[in-house]
Amino acid sequence: MGNRLGIFYLILVLLLLVMGAWWLYFLTQVGNDRAEYELQKLANDKLHATFLIQSDSKVGENPRGWLGPSFPDLVFVKTAAGVEVQVDPAVMRSIRKDARATRNMFLYEGFFFITLLVAGSTILYLSWRSEVKFKQTRELFLSGATHEFKTPLASLKLYTETLGRQGLGAEDRALIRTRMVEDVTRLESLVDEVLSMSADDTFAQGPQVRLDLGDECRAVLDQLQDFARDHGAGLTLDAPADIFILGRKLTFHLVLRNLVVNAVNHSPEPVRVAVTVKRGRNWHRVAVADDGPGIPRRLHKKVFECFFSGRKDGRRPGTGVGLHLVQRNIETMGGRVELESEEGSGCTFTLVVPALTANS
Repeated sequence: MGNRLGIFYLILVLLLLVMGAWWLYFLTQVGNDRAEYELQKLANDKLHATFLIQSDSKVGENPRGWLGPSFPDLVFVKTAAGVEVQVDPAVMRSIRKDARATRNMFLYEGFFFITLLVAGSTILYLSWRSEVKFKQTRELFLSGATHEFKTPLASLKLYTETLGRQGLGAEDRALIRTRMVEDVTRLESLVDEVLSMSADDTFAQGPQVRLDLGDECRAVLDQLQDFARDHGAGLTLDAPADIFILGRKLTFHLVLRNLVVNAVNHSPEPVRVAVTVKRGRNWHRVAVADDGPGIPRRLHKKVFECFFSGRKDGRRPGTGVGLHLVQRNIETMGGRVELESEEGSGCTFTLVVPALTANS
């Protein structure tokens, strides 16, 4: 349906442009034809006056007196051979000037008309493309979210049915309960991340304030200590004092938290995650490095896509939303996220954010 609408729209635009070009050509040709008509009329008057002079000697003796009122645009010049009839040069220049003025008027009007057509068509085209892109994004989001919700729900259903079986040992029951808690945790994480994705569209995240990067990073890592301990991860921070940015506390915490959690979840135990803050003149950098399996270069852009999860190591998959949120939220702060990684050698995500200077 979208392709058919696009083809129909293209045909409509082409018809409008053809109509505008034809209108411009037609009006220009009308102006030229009018000038040609005026010049041809003068040529006929010249022939007529010459015939009258040659046919009547009285007219030849005083052509201006006899023919002047009837042919005001002609000039009569007496020569040795007789009377020569000419078209007044001033009249010729006036006709050509009027023709150029009329042609230019039509050209300017036609150009303006075509420009309006092109501008209007471009606006319509961009609006149509925006609507198509919005529908595609919405469908992708709904499809991905539905899939991500159904996976842990199906797992929970299976575990619940398994717990109802007779003869299931205590060790197996404990393992199933652990897996069920993990699925519930995953569902909670997915709900939080999906809500966060729409936060900047539906909820105000608060005003931008002066943030000390060292303090904010320390606060996030303190909140994640229990999580890191449960997953056998070690978190370290290297942050000089008095490195400031202008941003939203909630947004920055969400970004850094997602990077740290992502590093822990995607690395085998015992993973070490190092957060390093570096001062810059115009840009400060917050690097989150781990010693996990790394990310192949071919996936460096793809990992930031919504609902993409490239886990193939047998560990429980993530929601595929975290890195998308990182990129989206850091861009709202005027920054960007960079990735350095090779397969098998860990990875480093770096948040590059505008520095808060004395003039900011």
